[in-house]
Amino acid sequence: MPRVFIEQIGAPGQSVEGVFQVAEKDLRTTKKGTFFISAKLRDRTGEVPAIMWDATQALFAAIPQGGYALVKGRAGEFNGAPQIVIEAMRPARPTEVNLEDFLPVGPGNVEEEFARLRKIFDTVERPALRALLDAVWADETLVAALKRAPAAERLHHAYLGGLLEHTLGVVETCLVLCGRYPKLDRDILIFGALWHDIGKTRELAYTEALGYTDAGKLVGHIVQGVLMLEEKITAVRAADKEFPEDLANVLRHLVLAHHGEYTFGSPKLPMTAEAFTLHHADNLDAKLHAFFRAVATDADPARRWTGFNKMFGGSLYKGPVEPGEGEEDEGGEPNESGGLKGGL
Repeated sequence: MPRVFIEQIGAPGQSVEGVFQVAEKDLRTTKKGTFFISAKLRDRTGEVPAIMWDATQALFAAIPQGGYALVKGRAGEFNGAPQIVIEAMRPARPTEVNLEDFLPVGPGNVEEEFARLRKIFDTVERPALRALLDAVWADETLVAALKRAPAAERLHHAYLGGLLEHTLGVVETCLVLCGRYPKLDRDILIFGALWHDIGKTRELAYTEALGYTDAGKLVGHIVQGVLMLEEKITAVRAADKEFPEDLANVLRHLVLAHHGEYTFGSPKLPMTAEAFTLHHADNLDAKLHAFFRAVATDADPARRWTGFNKMFGGSLYKGPVEPGEGEEDEGGEPNESGGLKGGL
């Protein structure tokens, strides 16, 4: 049978068969003392929770987290959202894995977006920043990575080309804010917008499937971004071009402070007007993208509210629906058939 992608999973009972990436897996015990596997399965169209009853420790150990599994089962439902009830599962053979099934691609045209970005940066006037940009554009490996990398593994712009799309969105938002607040240093702010997430080209893996590199887990994109900035500043100075240390510190600060709060992993709090602006422009672009995607991909397009969204801490209001188009969910607990206790 043809494979079923996650976005094609419909009513409970639908047969599901195909190779999925095992994003997460957990071995748990029922009240009766038997094992079951709780997992999250992923393909290029999204991610879905899955459950396998009457599992074994040996099967759990054999299924590679982050790797691929051949899954046979059926569509179920839990808390009003789809899930897969797995009936059989084993590690996928290399010949069964089609990498194109696991690399989501963004909706935009990468070359057109990059051309828009270059056009904006052609207007930068400060000589030291122009020299720095020349070093950036001359790095073909970095430019290729910027065009291909996702902006995140799953939360926002989580697809090939997502980092470029997000970067362009933040840069263009900063331009609007510069028009409203002329005291902002335009050149410094838009360079910070270009560079704030550049470390994700090394933090994230995006060759076979979306995930994190060892460097990403050990170092993270904020520190990687500062290290990459040092490489470019060093190259500019090595070419006997002046790059003031005060300017270098301001740019470092933009990267280090762009998450805005210590609790969000920011090593520094914003201490310049440009850092404060960049933080909010970055957050706005990421959050609005995640909001619109959550609404567009909600399991029930006829209801007024989405299911619970972890990023926003609750359900999201989608707007009114016509009478008779949908009903509110009743909720419930999962049972071993994959349905809801107390449901129909």
